[in-house]
Amino acid sequence: MMVFAHIRENFAAAFFPRLSEWLAGFVLLGLGWMLSANPELMQSGKTDYQLMLMIASQPFWSSVLIVFAAGRLAVLLINGAWRRSPHLRALAAFLSCFFWTQITLSFAPNFGFAVVLACGWLGMDMINIMRAMRDARTIDDTYRRGIAGGNA
Repeated sequence: MMVFAHIRENFAAAFFPRLSEWLAGFVLLGLGWMLSANPELMQSGKTDYQLMLMIASQPFWSSVLIVFAAGRLAVLLINGAWRRSPHLRALAAFLSCFFWTQITLSFAPNFGFAVVLACGWLGMDMINIMRAMRDARTIDDTYRRGIAGGNA
C-alpha cells in the first residue's frame, strides 16, 4: 500500500510542472491513433500529406507515432513516480520535434490551421527541451556536489 501512496505522491508532484510534456505526448499518441482509425486519410489526394508520404506510408507513421508517444509517456510516468529522468525527457522532446517539423512542413503549402497548430506544438517542445535540460543540470550539479562533499 505504501508503494501506491509513494507513486501517487511523487506523480502528483511531477505531473503539473510537466503538463506541456504530457500534453505533447498525448497529442502524438492521438495523431497515431487517428491515422490508424482513418486508414485513407493520407491517401485522400490532398497535398497536405505528400511530404510525410514521401518518407513513409500512413500505417508506418501511425505505428511509429503510437510507439514513440507511448515511450514518451512511459518516461514521464517513470520521472514522476520512481526516479528523475530529465535527460530522457529532453531526448523525448527533441525527438518529438522531428514529428512536429514533418507535420508543419507537410501542411505548409496550404498554410492553414494545421500549420499554426503544429508550429505551436513544435515551439512548446523546444521549450520542453530547455526545461528538461535545466532540470538535468540541477540534478547533475546536485550529484556532483554530493560526490565531492563525500570525498572531502
